[in-house]
Amino acid sequence: MIIIDCLAVGDGKKLLTRDVIGAGPRTVKGILESEGFKVKIVPYEDFKSIDREDIVFISAMSSDIRAVKKLVDKIRMKVDKIILGGPIANDLNILNKVNADISIVGEAELTLRELIKKDFNPEGVKGVTYWKDFKVYNNPLREVLKDLSLITPSTKIKDYKNYFSARVYVEVVRGCSNFKRALLLCKSYCGKCERGTLSCPQHINPGCGFCSVPSVFGYAKSRDEDTIVEEIEELLKEGVKRIVLSAPDFLDYGRDSYNPYEPVNYEAIESLLSRCKELSERFNSKILIENVKANLFDERVAKIIKEYLGSTTIYIGCESGDKEHCNLLGRPSEPRDVLKAVKIAKKYNLKAQVYFIYGLPGENERSSRNTIRFMHKLKPYIDKITVYKFRPLPMSAFQNFKPNVTKFSLKIKETARRINLEIKRKYLGKRLEVIIAEKHFNKKEDAVGYLKDSGLLVVVKDGAKYIGEVKKVRIKKVYEKYLEGVIDGS
Repeated sequence: MIIIDCLAVGDGKKLLTRDVIGAGPRTVKGILESEGFKVKIVPYEDFKSIDREDIVFISAMSSDIRAVKKLVDKIRMKVDKIILGGPIANDLNILNKVNADISIVGEAELTLRELIKKDFNPEGVKGVTYWKDFKVYNNPLREVLKDLSLITPSTKIKDYKNYFSARVYVEVVRGCSNFKRALLLCKSYCGKCERGTLSCPQHINPGCGFCSVPSVFGYAKSRDEDTIVEEIEELLKEGVKRIVLSAPDFLDYGRDSYNPYEPVNYEAIESLLSRCKELSERFNSKILIENVKANLFDERVAKIIKEYLGSTTIYIGCESGDKEHCNLLGRPSEPRDVLKAVKIAKKYNLKAQVYFIYGLPGENERSSRNTIRFMHKLKPYIDKITVYKFRPLPMSAFQNFKPNVTKFSLKIKETARRINLEIKRKYLGKRLEVIIAEKHFNKKEDAVGYLKDSGLLVVVKDGAKYIGEVKKVRIKKVYEKYLEGVIDGS
């Protein structure tokens, strides 16, 4: 068996987040290994050909559909079964678009184990779609996983040739505590979801309208601390240098909840991060966190993160700089919460990156102008703005909407580009520690590397001979999305 990791390859070439190794394929590999199968992961760009395989698993996102279709057409006649998983499989019609045999909808832990017991006969297995007699059948969805001890990721990471430089994601929280609803879809406000509710009288999918996490994975649930630490240690022993504690919101850790305003479990977070610091120092590695909700990020959290992770990067979702628009989207945070959070981050020397989405349902000229003004307010306190075009995700509240891209939307994108270029100028002349990852795509004598404490890309002139090493690099030029420099002293 093989697992082909197609996550974030888009049309077939992974240009951004090349240093990311997600938790999903490793989780599937761990399940198969625990059931006695010999299996390897092949990143999409490393896949060349196939001789003969019984079963091929493909992990992908909705945006990767073009690459997945090409891949399936290429291998279709050489394999017995092709099974799709990951966010792409949340589309219950995916098998009508991609010529695979089975798709696993949502979480794989119970579904895949049941498929194995039934010799991959999908009939009667919850959480799958499959072909039978030239027709696609959708079995009932499976209830969300509650026993997180069934999450057993493989720590054999060397299937990925860039494992030594990559940000390897370790899942710490599954699901999200934001069980508010997108008021844009609400026909008669009842107030039930003011602080989150498991049931909506109007059957609006939970969470921010553009996000499918609460529908797919349920409310926030935390993995056991010992299990997380053991997984991290095994990965570090393999030679991994950067670990990301992955969660829709890291501040949900230790407070399993569907209320996005419930107090943070500071003690649980400090306990986990203190053990992470010990591992980081022992293995000379860097441990990072991912997303945080702005309304939960306060000085006490900032102190804990700074003490145990140092001057690391935090990622904050804002999506819209317009308060009314945020409420319509079902956001738990308002723009003022984001501004407060980035100011606290700056005070504690944490690098804040803020997300926005343009073309969202409910976006208009007023909300776009307010978003642009708010971006400028954030500029003195942040390290980067990341802007995405709205994409309707299956199982999200906005799954049936189309992007609402206007000239005002595009101004949001352009403003982010200009602000990012301004922010990058602060790196000019600085000496930075860079993990040299791979040869440059076009100039083979140059190399591409990453800062240890973030995913910021650095082009290193004449750096190809240092792949696998950590070098001091003096920054000579800055661009919107990357830096360029030379080995210090060269």
